[in-house]
Amino acid sequence: MRFLPMPAINSLRALVLIAPVLVASPLLPDAIRAQVAVDIPDPGETVYEIQLGDGSVLFASIAELDEEQVVLVTVSGVRLEVDRSQLREIAPARGRVQGGEFWSEDPGGTRLFFTATGRSLARGESYIGTYVIVLPFAAVGVTDRVTLAGGAPVLFGEFEPFYLAPKVQVVRTPTAQASVGTLVFLFDDEMVGVAYGVGTFGNTDRALSAGLGYFYSGDELVNEPAFMLGGETRVSRRIKLISENYVLPDRVGYVLSGGVRIMGDRFSTEVAVFGAWADGDSGCCLPIVNFSYAFGR
Repeated sequence: MRFLPMPAINSLRALVLIAPVLVASPLLPDAIRAQVAVDIPDPGETVYEIQLGDGSVLFASIAELDEEQVVLVTVSGVRLEVDRSQLREIAPARGRVQGGEFWSEDPGGTRLFFTATGRSLARGESYIGTYVIVLPFAAVGVTDRVTLAGGAPVLFGEFEPFYLAPKVQVVRTPTAQASVGTLVFLFDDEMVGVAYGVGTFGNTDRALSAGLGYFYSGDELVNEPAFMLGGETRVSRRIKLISENYVLPDRVGYVLSGGVRIMGDRFSTEVAVFGAWADGDSGCCLPIVNFSYAFGR
């Protein structure tokens, strides 16, 4: 049985290849951006992420402004006078002040190592990355509650199978988010995947995620669900501890993992170890390294 025509599958594969170009297109050269007047907010206590002409980034509030200069107060209390012409971009900072430092929001908070959390990308946000070097992926926030991700393994120049992972957020509160979605792998003449629901409870620095999923192949559904339990806790400005664990259908096996996410403002690296137990056999420890870069934040 053929579920999608080959031209459609080839178009989806091409999307992964050109995704880095598409999401990077808003990154205009500094010379062009310098010609665009920056809208400077009124003075107040709001903390902003402020990019200067030399490429440096400040986390600061706006204390005063006039026709030529802006007075900034950084999160560490330093007062700076900056010419308006040196300002390239000003946006509300996403994160919190901790001990005189600004801890940016985790750029990879919509997932653990591989699986989704209940959080969703905002409209226009996106990220690209790779799982274990040979599994590139991309994701974009279609709306504030709808995220579309996709990717494919790169093996000997071939992209097979391609996968799509649409997700819809159905619950959003300050301490709880829940989403439903599917991860579907598209072969030339076959479609297999998992339909799931996942909830995340806590904040962006410390949270527990739990999910339930049913595997399917074509129109056949596995009767027994798989379960996922994961956690994340931030221990410093740049380091978050993460665990992602599974109970497979009929309890035929278990997958356990633990590792760290090293977070920049947009770029993040994950280093983890996975182990599996099934039918009396066990395997440990498989090292995993992931990379991702966020846009539109």
